[in-house]
Amino acid sequence: MTSTFQDTKLDKAFGHLDVDGNGVVEHSDVLALGSRLFAGFGEAPTSAKGQQVLNGLETFWQTLLSATDLDGDRRISPTEWRTGMANAFIHDRAGFDAGLRPAAEAVMRLADTDGDGLVSLAEFHTLQRAFGTPAEQVAPSFARLDTDGSGTLSVDELVAATRVYYTGADEDAAGNWFFGQV
Repeated sequence: MTSTFQDTKLDKAFGHLDVDGNGVVEHSDVLALGSRLFAGFGEAPTSAKGQQVLNGLETFWQTLLSATDLDGDRRISPTEWRTGMANAFIHDRAGFDAGLRPAAEAVMRLADTDGDGLVSLAEFHTLQRAFGTPAEQVAPSFARLDTDGSGTLSVDELVAATRVYYTGADEDAAGNWFFGQV
């Protein structure tokens, strides 16, 4: 069982993944998200970073299918999403490491355009634009995630925030702001 707060976060994430807006998440949506990321960061999918993102997204997609596609149609409905995500990532915390962490790490490394291990507000804005986060929520989100006030977010901090977003129940945790205000 998930809380109303967790369901709200999952619903928001579903909206980010349903890139074409047809009410279901399909493999083409995951690939379209990758394309948005590549376009935003000016990275080729054939580059080393691009291949890591594609591999991470494919791992995520395969995990999603096995955990959420209850009717086997290779399309994930909102109901399948909620149930499957709760089972795969919320109730089984190790599921995040196996199914979502590879994509999260690859995407955060892509956002770190200069390879210094840090993501600036501008880089974070590009990342969030790819996910469809409203522009007015990006700076407040960044500020909440920047718990040490350094003006940057480390790749590790962002992966940890992703974990909190997808698995956490603590409504006050900074990671809940990963995609803006919940």
